[in-house]
Amino acid sequence: MKKILSFVLAAVVLAFTACSNDETIETSGNGQNNKGMVLVATVSQQSSRAAIDVNDKSGTWKFTFDDNDNVVVGNNTINDYYTFTKSGDTFSSTDAKVTSSAADWYAYYPSTNINLTNQEGTSASAAKLYALAGKTAEATTGSTPLQISMDAKAAVLRIVKVDNYGPCDIYLKTADGKYVSGLKAKKNEAGYDVVTSDTKVSVFTKAKEGNAGIYYVIVPAGVKISVCNNDRCFKTTKDAGLSAGKYYTLTSGPTTGTATATINGKPEKIGWVQLWIGGPRIATENVKGTMSWTEAAKTGSAYVWGANWRTPTKDEMDFVDQDGYTTKTENVEVDAVIENKVVTDFKYIGVQPGYTKNIMYLPSTDPKSHGGVYWSSTDAGYNDRYEGYALNMIVDDKYKHTHFFKSFKKDVPYAVRPVLTKETVLWEEQDIK
Repeated sequence: MKKILSFVLAAVVLAFTACSNDETIETSGNGQNNKGMVLVATVSQQSSRAAIDVNDKSGTWKFTFDDNDNVVVGNNTINDYYTFTKSGDTFSSTDAKVTSSAADWYAYYPSTNINLTNQEGTSASAAKLYALAGKTAEATTGSTPLQISMDAKAAVLRIVKVDNYGPCDIYLKTADGKYVSGLKAKKNEAGYDVVTSDTKVSVFTKAKEGNAGIYYVIVPAGVKISVCNNDRCFKTTKDAGLSAGKYYTLTSGPTTGTATATINGKPEKIGWVQLWIGGPRIATENVKGTMSWTEAAKTGSAYVWGANWRTPTKDEMDFVDQDGYTTKTENVEVDAVIENKVVTDFKYIGVQPGYTKNIMYLPSTDPKSHGGVYWSSTDAGYNDRYEGYALNMIVDDKYKHTHFFKSFKKDVPYAVRPVLTKETVLWEEQDIK
């Protein structure tokens, strides 16, 4: 599959992911009257700009040109560059000129100097910084069409900010400890050098409050870099660096870990898992036995597992559809684990980027319905009925799971699955004491 870009008197061929297409070359002057060269291009577009499969952990970043995008073209006989701007199906420049003798021609997108600091984090902003470069296969004056295959020279980090409260100050360090600030085209080479700073600069920052989500950041490819958040470098590439043209998913903080629970006066280590962006960090096991809503709703040192834990609210128990009869939400996929024709567990699998390997099980607690009942900490709020909300799970068969919330009297004992009290867990706090 190729994407072909053809110019009058100059042509750029983009080898990406779009379907192949016959070259279209139109003539518009010879460039020798000092009016410059006018270039016409056709681009076959397979997909939307900067498109990715949101369910892939990593893959190829697909790219197409938009109107007003620039391709910068130069050759080995001049010091300056010519800028061709896309409008419709054409890239044009009134400044470009053919050479008097054969020369090597080079093309760069979006420019010869790319500032990678303080990126916006959207897929659209990433596409505007996605470094491409290429060179003519043979020296030419440009009096016949130039043909330049452009390749990606950058990679994309898909940064998942895991919560609404934690830091997201992403910066990159090179192998010699300097900070990445940009890319600069190599003169008379189809590539870029990494521009660095001796003082800290960030490629992406986001305020702590209310900004859980997915962000896209352009980074250098082919060189060893460390990715850092706040005051900690949490990922380092191999010496060969990231592959150009690929995207990689990183979470801003841990999505699994452990925390201490005080059970019967003794500390025990309990695993936890986060299943979706901004979601609670859920224990990987139940409180032993059952308890009343009044006990389940306690907090701090009075809680059954101590101050590190609490019972989730009704809204936080968002790992199932609250209206019932569905087995998948935007947060998780739900499967029933059946052994000897009995549902023993509900299996919840993360579906969002950065969470696809995260799994949690809720045991069935009711042999009659093959389901279970789990307290939330939310009071039902009825004046005439002393009740709290609980999550109900009923299984009709392997493919039909009913999940819904129902109010029960607070003195009835049901199962409890705690969540962490901490709103933010940093990389160095993955194991909470």
